[in-house]
Amino acid sequence: MKKILQLVTSIIILHGATTSLAQVVVSFPADRAVFQRSNANEASVYIGGYLTKPFQQIEARFIPWIAGEGEAAPAGGGWTLIDNTIEAGHFYGSMTVKGGWYRLEVRAVKAGIEPVITTVQHVGVGEVFVVAGQSNATGGDSNPNGPGAAHDQVNSVDYQNVNGGTITPYPSLELPCPEFVQLGANVKTAPFGNYAWCWGSFGDKIYEKFRVPVMIFNGGWSSTGVENWKQSINANTEPVSAFGYTFPAGMPFGHLRIALNYYIAQLGVRAVLWHQGETDNYLEHPGDNTYSRYISNLWEVISASRSLTGKNNLAWIVARASRFTVEGASRVSTNVINAQNELINNNGTYPHVYPGPETDPYYDINYRGDQIHFRGDGVTMSPDGQVYSGLIHLAGFWSDKITPEFLNQSEPYTALPPPAVAAAYAFGSSQITFTGPAIQAGSQYQWFSTCNQIENTTQQWTVGAGIYRLKIVDSNRNTILSPELSVMGSSLPVTWKSFTAKSNKNGRVMVEWATSAEVSASHFEVERSTNAASFEVIKSVAAAGNTRNTTAYQFEDEFLLPGIYYYRVKQVDENGDFAHTRVVPVHIDGSETVSAFPNPVADQLNVKSQLVLGNVELIDANGRSVYKSVTNSRSLEVDMRKMPRGIYTLVVGSKSIKLVR
Repeated sequence: MKKILQLVTSIIILHGATTSLAQVVVSFPADRAVFQRSNANEASVYIGGYLTKPFQQIEARFIPWIAGEGEAAPAGGGWTLIDNTIEAGHFYGSMTVKGGWYRLEVRAVKAGIEPVITTVQHVGVGEVFVVAGQSNATGGDSNPNGPGAAHDQVNSVDYQNVNGGTITPYPSLELPCPEFVQLGANVKTAPFGNYAWCWGSFGDKIYEKFRVPVMIFNGGWSSTGVENWKQSINANTEPVSAFGYTFPAGMPFGHLRIALNYYIAQLGVRAVLWHQGETDNYLEHPGDNTYSRYISNLWEVISASRSLTGKNNLAWIVARASRFTVEGASRVSTNVINAQNELINNNGTYPHVYPGPETDPYYDINYRGDQIHFRGDGVTMSPDGQVYSGLIHLAGFWSDKITPEFLNQSEPYTALPPPAVAAAYAFGSSQITFTGPAIQAGSQYQWFSTCNQIENTTQQWTVGAGIYRLKIVDSNRNTILSPELSVMGSSLPVTWKSFTAKSNKNGRVMVEWATSAEVSASHFEVERSTNAASFEVIKSVAAAGNTRNTTAYQFEDEFLLPGIYYYRVKQVDENGDFAHTRVVPVHIDGSETVSAFPNPVADQLNVKSQLVLGNVELIDANGRSVYKSVTNSRSLEVDMRKMPRGIYTLVVGSKSIKLVR
């Protein structure tokens, strides 16, 4: 009897699955995702996806690509259990993984067949950075590009918020679902980077120094002054640059904010890298308040980046940068530099601000072509016939500030877990009901099948064939995405009508289920667990097999000690395929302490209790006492071989149990 887990005619294989008829689809983590490590050099990496055939459990392991760069998880190269309570074909779990660059292997296990393995080729635990500032942070303005990363371990998202020359204002901006890539030279480092600039080389240097992968995002915007950044904290403000450009509403700060709320919520972050100050030098006039204004404005930007993301100790690394050409002469601003140093050095007033590179001294032709913008990828010949390496130097200046001391002092923020979505077959249909986790006040459920096209906003959603995801957006707009959720397209040859498990006053559990139609059904197995993880089969019940009528089944579970038990029913097809119902918890009250078995009994009756039995009496059908005992034990054996066949009542204290011999 094929249940809801049937092969779709066409399956889009994502993230390393290697066959067009994949039985195991791993949709989280995505290929090339890099999760921020803690200061203990580890991260919890979540693993989720769905099955197109029934399996009993999902296991996983992380294998380092390069020996010595990361640690196999689990140690020794074995397998770790991820999920053995698979709900409607969906699995979800996590593993603790040390810093490194890994191949993730996920194995689906079912008794009697070879395990099925699928692979996510690249998953990292390492360092994540967000860049902000002006043109020396992001390039652009027709400045030549720098090199792409030489190492496979340096990554980003290739996306820029520009569509046909139009930049979407912050209030309307929705980022596409992320697709991670190696940071090549022409990658537009999301959400607003122009190309690799110096950051591919920077990523190389960080990887070479710490031997962990790197993820880089860029929210910088050329020609911006710090006041533009402060003004645009208000999402409806349209600041005007020193050069007459009117920014879209909420920009330029909006790109930094959305990078932190979206990419960083999902991956975590080490620090914001701030390279800005040139425009404020350009705006400075003798005797003005550049020093105090710069401190106030940048501190407001730093504070907003923290308060609007819930990352109160988010590290900022601030470059000492101001060099600009004013009226034909290259100059620096002591006031801008002093303001940057005040923010860095006065930790009591401006906490968690760290020193970035001092770039003003490096402005000759070896570093900058126009004495403002760094240039040169170390390979490409300039029009004067020389090869310059200014962007390689800039990458090195930044890399030099990411020291072991900084890593120990700063507070990294690890990724938020993806939503754990419960899945259950919708009785009477081929649909699945998905239920999102509980969320805090002010958060939103957003269910979709196409990224950003929201179809439902309630906690629970029942849907038919398709691939879906849940997006949860909190009150700060921090956004996390679930693994993919799959509903297969075929209608069910069998329809579940109901499934319940309830305790009665005798300390027993009645498990009942019903189907309204069955095709090629073999049998049902009632399974019980005490921890909702490890289940045992306690009863096998033959199925009707082939019927279009409602068929009801039941099984009474006896001799249970007080506690919480978990029940589910496994339906098995004639071909061996199977599927489970949802799991139902049942509480057995502590007053139900006595069990007697077997029942019916042939020779010896076993009486057990969690408490001292005390007075024990056996009464026959005529009301005569045929056995009495007083014991301080919690168990007792009663020899019934010489007693006539019939119905007896076992009395233990105030509890009575009917028995048959």
